[in-house]
Amino acid sequence: MTDLVDRAREVVPGGAQTGLREQAFYPDDIAFASADGATMTTVEGETYTDYHLAFGPVVLGHGDETVDAAVRDAIDDGVLFGTATAPLEVEVAERIVDSLPSAEMVNFCNSGSEATYHAIRLARAYTDNETVLKFEGCYHGWHDYVDVNVYPPADQVGERHPESAGILDAAVDATEVVPFNDLGAVEAVFRERGEELAAVILEPIPHSVGCLLPDPEFLDGLETLCEEYDVPLVFDEVITAFRHSPHGVQRELGVDPDLTCVAKALGNGYPVAAVAGTEQLLSQAGGDNTDGVVISGTYSGNRVGLAAARATVDALAERDVQGHLTDLGERYREGLRDLMADHGVEGRVVGHRSIFSPQFGVTGEPRTYEDVVELDEERFRTYARGMRERGHFFTPNPFKRHHLSTAHGEEHLERYLADADDVLTEL
Repeated sequence: MTDLVDRAREVVPGGAQTGLREQAFYPDDIAFASADGATMTTVEGETYTDYHLAFGPVVLGHGDETVDAAVRDAIDDGVLFGTATAPLEVEVAERIVDSLPSAEMVNFCNSGSEATYHAIRLARAYTDNETVLKFEGCYHGWHDYVDVNVYPPADQVGERHPESAGILDAAVDATEVVPFNDLGAVEAVFRERGEELAAVILEPIPHSVGCLLPDPEFLDGLETLCEEYDVPLVFDEVITAFRHSPHGVQRELGVDPDLTCVAKALGNGYPVAAVAGTEQLLSQAGGDNTDGVVISGTYSGNRVGLAAARATVDALAERDVQGHLTDLGERYREGLRDLMADHGVEGRVVGHRSIFSPQFGVTGEPRTYEDVVELDEERFRTYARGMRERGHFFTPNPFKRHHLSTAHGEEHLERYLADADDVLTEL
């Protein structure tokens, strides 16, 4: 395996696509060859129960036969038309409109980063403003518009913190960052710069830092301010939509955003994403509007992604996916909390529905990024290594999360908790 990774490092920066995937090597090199259900297999034949699930898209398990069969059927008639209208585009768009409470129209793309990029352009065109308000600890993709103050170190919380070299200063200048769940901070920005804002964007449940649950009054106040100032409210539901519910968490939280970005679980691992929202905003991208918004992409609306999306959305509607995953997720969280208490390990377990994350060295219910930033990173990595040695794979990035799929069941839960018991004893 090391030989393969060494070869990769000769031709691929860091030896894996994107730095976040490179982190999965910690502390040992690893390369996967196949996946099925809840299991991934390395090139050397070692098997792991997969709690990473590609950062969350694989909600029905690897190789779901219904989804894969739909893709095979679709490609028999062509993979990419790249022009005009095709039935799959209409059928999947209709399903998204029917699923998301706030959606009236849909524009397809291929990744969550593309979706948030397009959403912000639509909002800027609508308002004729440039400044975007985002929240510390929320991740909306790697592009310059929003890759700011996602994971600042503790001594830079609240300060200007681009997450990458090469980001335009002007893009950072056009981004206001405030703490999540701090309505007072949002109100202050609106009082000072409300007429200059192009959009407010947030993960309604920020899972990029494990899990921050929103205060109801925070979201209600945010929605009211956006309506008062006519500033589009953008929900980044790339992680939550179709994983937590086909209706997104917007229905659960009782808020109707103006734009919603979806990806990941929409296609059970196949590349497909979309911006959904009001007709007023989306119609700016209409082809007959010569002064409108350009949203383009050769592979947008490709038949592979759309066939997977149609089959996934239908499967979520027909099966009790969220019921199973919510119950299972709660049992993982409760089991881990009990074990940490039994072993006197300082920490907490955060999460929602099918997502959970143990966080060491911090306690209490986290409400803002400040409540997360000082977690014990090295202890989490030690825990991740111990669990991986026992056959459980999840990213060793301590700010990230475990995911569950319908392929996970009772036997996986029992084995995970039994092995966690051993690892926590060592910790």
